[in-house]
Amino acid sequence: MTSVLIGHRGEPDNWPENSLAGFQAVLAAGASYIETDVQLTADGIPVLSHDPSLLRVTGKDVTVTATPYATIRTIPAGYEERFGSKYRDYRLARLDQFVEVLKQWPAARAFVELKDASLVAHGHARVIDTVMRTIQPVADQCVLISFDYESLMYLRTHYQTPVGWVLLQWSDSNQSRAETLAPEYLFCNRKRLPPDSVPLWQGPWQWVVYTVNDASEAKAYLQRGIQLLETNVIRQLMSDPDMETDSHD
Repeated sequence: MTSVLIGHRGEPDNWPENSLAGFQAVLAAGASYIETDVQLTADGIPVLSHDPSLLRVTGKDVTVTATPYATIRTIPAGYEERFGSKYRDYRLARLDQFVEVLKQWPAARAFVELKDASLVAHGHARVIDTVMRTIQPVADQCVLISFDYESLMYLRTHYQTPVGWVLLQWSDSNQSRAETLAPEYLFCNRKRLPPDSVPLWQGPWQWVVYTVNDASEAKAYLQRGIQLLETNVIRQLMSDPDMETDSHD
């Protein structure tokens, strides 16, 4: 068994996170799995943003869900604090632009995370229906994921699509809920995993651990039976001679 690496928000150590150029770079390097985040603007345009505010990537404390896209599209999103002026012409990407990138790599798969701030602001039905319409051309390449259990249950009821539940905590109650939902994927922060002596929950899902940026740590998860690993440095790990990686799960 080999590790399967997922480009977490593209490759945020080397590109502005969730940027189209970052996704294109890691896909061109041979990555087959990427992960992105979706928020809805005030007028319902799905854009790629992890945080509720654009402060970190733009330097402006603008709330995505309360701001129309016409305003957001004018704000440079090159993460100046990290990259200086190198990406000053970048703007927040729209989900439909991300779809066009995926079309160029039909063998690639994308985990698309529905962010809580937008689910609260717009309601899970509006967010999910909007996202599903937008990704329709590449729906077979996408897996919708979320921390929000009710949103995943809505997906189970209204769409035939694989889902992934991102765990807020490791608990008996969440194990029971996972068994009810039966997601194709269970995501867990590496800091929330129990000790190695505690067995992983068994079910129809594949485990995904985030965020793993070290080859030796990746090997430890593989030995535990966790094959799918999100990383901020996917090209670095793919080229690491100590890593055994595969493009497909």
